[in-house]
Amino acid sequence: MLVTVEGIVLGRRDIGENNCFLDVLTSEYGVIEVVAHGIRKQGSKNASTTGLFSYSTFCLNKTNLRYSINSTQPKYNFFGLSADLKKFSLAVYLADIVKYTSVAEQHEGDILRFFAITLYEIERASADCTVIKSVFELRIMSMLGFMPDLRACRCCGEYARDKMFFSVEDNNLFCGECEEKTRGADEEAIELSSVLLHTMRYVVFSTLEKVYGFTLNGITRTQFSEFAEKYLLRHLGRSFKTLDYYKKTEENIYE
Repeated sequence: MLVTVEGIVLGRRDIGENNCFLDVLTSEYGVIEVVAHGIRKQGSKNASTTGLFSYSTFCLNKTNLRYSINSTQPKYNFFGLSADLKKFSLAVYLADIVKYTSVAEQHEGDILRFFAITLYEIERASADCTVIKSVFELRIMSMLGFMPDLRACRCCGEYARDKMFFSVEDNNLFCGECEEKTRGADEEAIELSSVLLHTMRYVVFSTLEKVYGFTLNGITRTQFSEFAEKYLLRHLGRSFKTLDYYKKTEENIYE
């Protein structure tokens, strides 16, 4: 059976001399493994549309849950990512998150759209990789069902006070006035500045097309980066080698 899907190549593994496996994020089937026969031969007609982070239309032969490429058409190639080690390593880390959290044969249209928007933002010359990474980490967790409750204090319902805290245990807010009365002795809480809380609310509740529509500087940028990474790793219960590699590029140890 032939099926046609749009997708982005998240990973590629060689098989023998001429073939390879592709991990492709699709809107219809989530992340699927696709066999690309003869893709590594010189002059292969599908070579330019099956590289890492290629965004293409795939016509696939589907047998049960096995897929192989029949033909491809290009939509967009994020060639600019390969020219910058830091940007490329960030894209690889974010792709690992998607591969780990995607459920095969499940519709992932919003995830595909979000990942494409994110790659476009990373590729831009003015990209702030730290902010993009943090936005992706927090928003992807919200899309996967781990959205933090940032609406108001869990006790009094106050939307904003001078001091607001986020409960790591319960994933919700409480204000400074309710902290001593409600927080358990072993409950970990993170104090949120008004700017940081506003940023987190924007990332969680804005449309995908506008989610990267802001800039951050100074201590708020650092705090947001620390919170988003910690939040994702805590809920996924694991880390990623590609995250460690990205952090090394941030430290410029390869230059």
